[in-house]
Amino acid sequence: MDLGEAAYLRQRLNPQPGETFYLHLSDLLIALKGLIPESRLKVLDYGCGGAPYRPLFGNCTYHRADLSGGNNLDFEYGLDSKLPPELSGYDCILSTQVLEHVQNPEAYLRECYRLLRPGGNLVLTTHGLFEDHACPYDYWRWTVYGLKRLVENSGLKVETAKKLTTGPRCAVFLVERQLHWLRFGAAGTYGKLLSAGLKAVTRLGSRRRHESCDICFAGNRVVDIEESGHDMYVAIALLASRRE
Repeated sequence: MDLGEAAYLRQRLNPQPGETFYLHLSDLLIALKGLIPESRLKVLDYGCGGAPYRPLFGNCTYHRADLSGGNNLDFEYGLDSKLPPELSGYDCILSTQVLEHVQNPEAYLRECYRLLRPGGNLVLTTHGLFEDHACPYDYWRWTVYGLKRLVENSGLKVETAKKLTTGPRCAVFLVERQLHWLRFGAAGTYGKLLSAGLKAVTRLGSRRRHESCDICFAGNRVVDIEESGHDMYVAIALLASRRE
């Protein structure tokens, strides 16, 4: 799907039960709304793609930056992630689902530090457990603790870190991505029963499945790093600041 298509943009700003990535994208949206700082007069969407979350920032100066060749960009950068040296003083940098595609995450995060004004914030999301995508430009996955260390090594201070789509909600999401492969018939009678149950769940439809997940696993959508029992998660979201 083209990053500028209306469907792509709508699915991120208004994800609906039944859509392929609903469990992940709806949780990501909740996390972003909770992390965006009040001070955001000058914002950089760093690795913006189609800039789907622009409406969340309201009335502000909003710059779009991405790899050379993108559409509707204010600034372009190369594989080194470097932006023009005269750019600086941003109140907020948004980096959502970008870092896993960056060849040198350390250099990218150092650039975030340089671009922020003292007191400015980085809102960053990336993947924990997720399938390969946008290949061959998919390089990294993190634990929430590894990502926190990486960000703080750049000079930024992590204020808040969240795990997204955790535990059983994560399990449902991952299984959904493989439903078309799941067959247990070769495992005898028990396997046939499993296959029959799988077919029944599939026939109920993804919309009902997602609505059930929203009810049953509401506590597994956006979870603080310190909360125990959430060791499996699809994505990570954090808010960091430049202290000086």
